[in-house]
Amino acid sequence: MLRNLDPFTVADTRHIDEMRGVLFDVYDVRSFDLHGDKKQFRAQAALLNFGSSSLSQCSYESPVSIHFRDGDYVRFQLCMTGNGRTSAGSHAAELSPATIVCSPADAMLEFGPSLDQFALRLDRTQLERDLAGILGARPKEGITFDLAAPCDAGRMQRFRDKIMHTARGIDITYGPIPLPLLKDMDQSIRLAALYGMPNNYTALLYGSAPAAAPWQVTRTEEWIDANWTANITIEKLAEISGASVRSIFASFKKARGYTPMEYLKRVRLNAARDRLRVANPGASVTAIAFACHFSNPGHFAHDYQQQFGELPSETLHAARAFAA
Repeated sequence: MLRNLDPFTVADTRHIDEMRGVLFDVYDVRSFDLHGDKKQFRAQAALLNFGSSSLSQCSYESPVSIHFRDGDYVRFQLCMTGNGRTSAGSHAAELSPATIVCSPADAMLEFGPSLDQFALRLDRTQLERDLAGILGARPKEGITFDLAAPCDAGRMQRFRDKIMHTARGIDITYGPIPLPLLKDMDQSIRLAALYGMPNNYTALLYGSAPAAAPWQVTRTEEWIDANWTANITIEKLAEISGASVRSIFASFKKARGYTPMEYLKRVRLNAARDRLRVANPGASVTAIAFACHFSNPGHFAHDYQQQFGELPSETLHAARAFAA
């Protein structure tokens, strides 16, 4: 049953043809077949697009098989309940809550009864751009992920947690998520995949990097100060610093005690605090959080309290009491 991505539901039906139509129109599948009693059939699906990436959740009460068309993306499957099998060419992997499975676009997915899963689609070209920015050079060959890996491994656990955090952290109570925030989410989940799912560049990604010069760290810091409202990507940080992402992140951490992205969060929290202190009567914590690039008001409140020792609502209340 859908829970986390319920606001983005694209299907909730007991009719096979209706679900087939959604799969063909929204998910670009080649075929969809039921392997059970039609009377027991029920399918649900939800889809959130970030930009170059998308996260979907699907639930099937009956056994089904889905064959997707080819495309320039990779798919990561995180099974919550049930089991199944994913195959592509001569390769296959069992799908269960114990593993994350990675498959090419044109894979065949076979689901057993009562299956509930998340599927993360990541654009392959954009992943390789990210990889080039991290390494400081264009990869000599395309990235290849392992077909499956256990969820309980340290790096994989972080990747799993990122998928779940993203799904659970979506809040559209106060309106659609602003585009800049979707872009931030898009980048962070791509990086989680690169560093989490084992691939042919894992050793390089976790290897030591040449140190960036102190002036490169300072330049990055000053640029973030001046551009925190922009959609800041790792590619841009590499361009501004003149160093690879690995080098600038490692040197920034050594010199400052935190990474450039952690520093960016601090800058945005400070900006939110400044706005809360001078907010007009109609302002809200949620509106200010969105304006400062925080997509989830609950997570924003937690991070704000961690940094300033009070909730954002308390800052706003104090400012209004002072102005009264």
